[in-house]
Amino acid sequence: MIPWLEALPAWPSIALVALLLSRLMVLPGSRAPFNAFAIILQRLAKKVHPDITRSSFQQQLSGTLALLLVVLLPLAITYGFYLLSELPLVLDAIILYFCLGSRLSLQQGTAVANSLQRQQLTLAREQAAPLLLRDRGNLSAMGLSKACIESLLQQQAANLVATLFWFLAGGGLLVLAYTLLQTAARQWNYKLPHYRYFGRTAARCYQLALAPGLIISTSLLAIQTGIRSAWRNYRQADTLFFYWPSRLLLAAGAAALGVKLGGPAYYAALKTPRQRLGNGAEPTGKDILRVIMLINAQQTALIILFSSMLALYIASILLMT
Repeated sequence: MIPWLEALPAWPSIALVALLLSRLMVLPGSRAPFNAFAIILQRLAKKVHPDITRSSFQQQLSGTLALLLVVLLPLAITYGFYLLSELPLVLDAIILYFCLGSRLSLQQGTAVANSLQRQQLTLAREQAAPLLLRDRGNLSAMGLSKACIESLLQQQAANLVATLFWFLAGGGLLVLAYTLLQTAARQWNYKLPHYRYFGRTAARCYQLALAPGLIISTSLLAIQTGIRSAWRNYRQADTLFFYWPSRLLLAAGAAALGVKLGGPAYYAALKTPRQRLGNGAEPTGKDILRVIMLINAQQTALIILFSSMLALYIASILLMT
């Protein structure tokens, strides 16, 4: 038997089942505990970060200590369950189920695209609320389309690809740590003025944790639609705002769709300058549907990959018998 097949753990099989479930249905309980965790984070921030008049050092220090508390305490409790559990793989599967993103964001993106195609811009702005942190009130149909495309690409990388990566790298505990960090970074988003310094540590740690998901997602996208054009878009853009793996993903997305992405965005009425990516047409609602098709193709590629690994493992066992 091939040596690496002998050491193949059960995690790819669990990941395959989770992928199939997320592809075939919307998991209603997915991330439900993290919605409650998000509320806890908001209340904790009100207590330890009541205002922004303190020095930036004090704000960042309190944010760092709060982050350590909300990540390490749940991990310690979960590790205790692992010590007591006789079926750790079942615990791994349960944790992955709650950490893995569902297809709900794709359904929300589809609803926005349909409203834009019916020229119902006000309704589309309301439907985009779960997808976007930025201000939506001043977005045109083109701006809303662009924002939704960027959000869907990054959510695919963050909620699915990066989650699977950290699960395969270290099982339930590691993927739980990633999801706790992700939730904290989103609730204390440094793009909002109130959390500019308080959320800085969470943002930096999350950027590092998210990087593998962004790079893998970019690779899948570039393989689907062309590596050269994606790299050209990346090289032509400056380093004004985007973290470089995010810039790489959006450059590949712009090349795949043949549209322009990036550009300035407003958060809490404050303008954030961002570089533009791509030289194509301005995006429309139809392009939201196109990016959803590309995301579905990525998920299919991952399912094929994990299925092939499992098939090789089973074939190796049959050949040895």
